Amino acid sequence: MTEIDSLDNAELTGRHFSWTFIASLGDFLDAGMFAGTGITLGAITALLRYNTLETGLPALITLLGTAFGALGFGRLGDKFGRKYIYQIDMIIYAVAALLLAFTGVIPGRSFNIVWSLIFYGLVGIAVGADVPTSWSLITEFSPKKSRAKLFSITNVMWYVAVLIELGFAIALVNTGMVLFRTIWILLGLVAILSWFLRRRLAESPRFQLMEGKNSDVQKTMASLGIKESTAAAKKETYSRRNYKELFTKYGGVMLFAWFLYLMWGIPASTYGEFFPYIFNSLHLVSTRATFGFEAIYFGSAIVPGLLIFYLLADKVKVGRVPLYLTSAAMSMVSFYLLVYPPFLKNVGILLVSFLLFGIGQGLGVWPITRLMSIEHFPTSLRNSGQGFIWFTMRFEAAIFGLFTPLIIGANGQHVEYIGWIAGTFFLAALVVVAILSRVAPSLVKTESRSLDDTSRDAEVVDG
Repeated sequence: MTEIDSLDNAELTGRHFSWTFIASLGDFLDAGMFAGTGITLGAITALLRYNTLETGLPALITLLGTAFGALGFGRLGDKFGRKYIYQIDMIIYAVAALLLAFTGVIPGRSFNIVWSLIFYGLVGIAVGADVPTSWSLITEFSPKKSRAKLFSITNVMWYVAVLIELGFAIALVNTGMVLFRTIWILLGLVAILSWFLRRRLAESPRFQLMEGKNSDVQKTMASLGIKESTAAAKKETYSRRNYKELFTKYGGVMLFAWFLYLMWGIPASTYGEFFPYIFNSLHLVSTRATFGFEAIYFGSAIVPGLLIFYLLADKVKVGRVPLYLTSAAMSMVSFYLLVYPPFLKNVGILLVSFLLFGIGQGLGVWPITRLMSIEHFPTSLRNSGQGFIWFTMRFEAAIFGLFTPLIIGANGQHVEYIGWIAGTFFLAALVVVAILSRVAPSLVKTESRSLDDTSRDAEVVDG
């Protein structure tokens, strides 16, 4: 039995969960950036008197930072290792978040828009560097029959971050820059904590094998509670690949992952960064109640993620396709409810829409999009592949975010346009995944399969 066989067939241990939790702090900080930007957007808009187009600038800058951070650091993670990125990205995040929080504190000085946008950009770069790397690491030490279980933690951490921030928002509503500074100080401190905790993590065992560090692999596996294996891994499986092979040998799965991310990313990033702006523009309830509705939306994603996705996504007899199709259908309906203008004046209908999208995300469409986009790459290109996909997804979301306030309108008179766009995106995703489950099942039916098998199949499919 090879080291990888031992790793793939291992039983879950407490160390698997603790390492996943520490790595998932990247998702916490990604969500913190998204929700923090949205929650505090009103304070910045009021302070600096943004016009409708300028209101989209913080979202644009954070998303562009994430896009380019993922593109650059994704490749570095494959060259120098997952832990190499961990030594850099959280420091960037912490410094940028704290500087953003304290921008303009000096008496007699106004809030500096130029410097604030630089700090927004640095936070985005750090997120882009971190999350694809975290996912690679979690994927590479996960047993093949428990990969979705561990990945569900990353999803839950994302939503927990939003709920914590919303708790502060509800408590500090109408305090303007006090809320702004509180949110960004919180995120800076979590980034510092993440940096300290991650010093305990080992390098990815698959990356260690690729580097020929077999003795380090044995130590990592022992730390995970996996019995020692003396056999050597297959060299051809872990040979280094040229970056251009992402497009020549894995172009098909790149296109598939890009499509899934685009169909999910535009609606999700719009809600993530503009929920308060959208809902306040309808003038139905108070700002405090708006944050409460946002908490319901994000909180509703946690329960199905823990109770359904966690239990079923690794099961061959159920698996990922049924969960994805069900959740995509729920998300589609949630947005199509917004295209009928009278529904936009009915708080009950809006609450149903929020719940459908929240539950749909947690049930499958978001965690499965993550899994399907990371399982098909070989070890030497996994971070690079994720980095490129994240670049395209966040770049597109950034451009859409810039124009979101214009699409919605200053008084929310065109919110139904968001409903049409997002609902159609989820319909397209549902149809494509249903078709691929018949014509190319290896792309979407990856439950309980080793990463070696899925990456090998991806190369065959592309060929």
